[in-house]
Amino acid sequence: MKNTLFLILLFVSFSLFSCSSSRDKMSEKITKMESELKTVAKVDSNSVSTLISAYQNFASKYPTDSLSPEYLYRAAGLANGFNRGTQAIDLYETIIHTYPAYKLIPECYFMEAFVWENVQGNIAKASEYYNKFLDKYPDHQLADDARAALRLLGKTPDEIVGELEKMNADTVITKN
Repeated sequence: MKNTLFLILLFVSFSLFSCSSSRDKMSEKITKMESELKTVAKVDSNSVSTLISAYQNFASKYPTDSLSPEYLYRAAGLANGFNRGTQAIDLYETIIHTYPAYKLIPECYFMEAFVWENVQGNIAKASEYYNKFLDKYPDHQLADDARAALRLLGKTPDEIVGELEKMNADTVITKN
C-alpha cells in the first residue's frame, strides 16, 4: 500500500512538473520570438505567422492560464498590424467570449471596430462594433475616440479635413 501511494505521489509530482516545464518552455520560446521580432529591421510575414501561431498554441494548450488572453491579444494586434483583418477579428472575438473577465475586454471591442473600419473597410460593421463598445463602456477612456470614429465613418479625407477645420474654428470662437 505504501509503495502504491508513493508511486501515485511520484506520478502526480512528475506530471505537475512536466506540465509546468512545458508551459514555461512555451512561454520562454514566445518571449524569445518577441525579442527577435523587435530587433530586426524588417519583419517578415513568416515570423509574424509563427509568433501568432505560438500565441494561439499556448492559449489552446493552457486555456486557463492568465497569459492566454494576453497572448491572444498580442496575436490580434500583430494580425491587425499586418492587415490580417479576419484573423484579428477572430482573435478579438475569441478573447471576448472565452475570457470575459480579461482586463482588456473593452479594448478588444474597440479594436474589433477599428479593424472592421481600417483593415476590412466595412463601415456598417465598424459602426455596429463602435456602438456596441459605447453601449457597454460609455465612460471608457476610448469612448471619445469611438464617438469621433462614428462621426467620421465613411467620409472622404477631404470631408474629414473640412470637419476638423470646422471643429478647430469652433474651438477658437469658443475660447474668445
